[in-house]
Amino acid sequence: MLDRPYRVNPTAAAPVALTDKQMFMLFPTPLFMGKVSDISLCDRVETKLRDLKNSGVGHSSPEGAVLAYMSPDDIQTLPEMKELVDVIMRESGQILDALAVKRDSHYISNMWANIANPNRRHHLHIHPNCLLSGIIYIATPKRCGQTLFVSPRLLSKGLEPTYTQKNELNADVFSFPAEKGRMVMWPAHLPHGVEQGAAEEADERIVVAFNIMIRGKIEQHTAQLSLL
Repeated sequence: MLDRPYRVNPTAAAPVALTDKQMFMLFPTPLFMGKVSDISLCDRVETKLRDLKNSGVGHSSPEGAVLAYMSPDDIQTLPEMKELVDVIMRESGQILDALAVKRDSHYISNMWANIANPNRRHHLHIHPNCLLSGIIYIATPKRCGQTLFVSPRLLSKGLEPTYTQKNELNADVFSFPAEKGRMVMWPAHLPHGVEQGAAEEADERIVVAFNIMIRGKIEQHTAQLSLL
């Protein structure tokens, strides 16, 4: 046992340390989000969607199931949707530019509406045969189901340590509250779904979903593909 306080030798060399430290975010999965500047756009879209539902066009859940309605998947062709289509085309074009995607043009390959009980959940899924996917919330009852995103990097879960807290470097699940007028876009391969809601009101949750595809030639080394 020492009989006097321990003292550091003032002549000892300092331990070797790193300088110019950096951290790189490799292979990021971007999620793009914004809100329409004119919220009344959602009201105009909702009016048309309810007309479609009441006309019997589209698919409704069978009797006894949790209420849900899905419109035809070509509503981007309807004149009443042009205002929304213009927003989607402009924003998706900016995203493709940010991703530096070479293309002749881009377009909405399909677009549809889901009108459902605010607490209805939807299983995890992806959207194949497209480049980007997106949604815009048209009606969002308080505490309705949130959209959930899950990491596509399953191989990284071969060894999963216990974390003292979740953050952007270790989280593999992301969700956010549904908000009227909010538009979200993401790479179409990203798994997503809808969490169980806890709404106490009966008003329906309404979302318009869409997929984005490009036209032009894809060239990767010895592989080429022309998209018309």
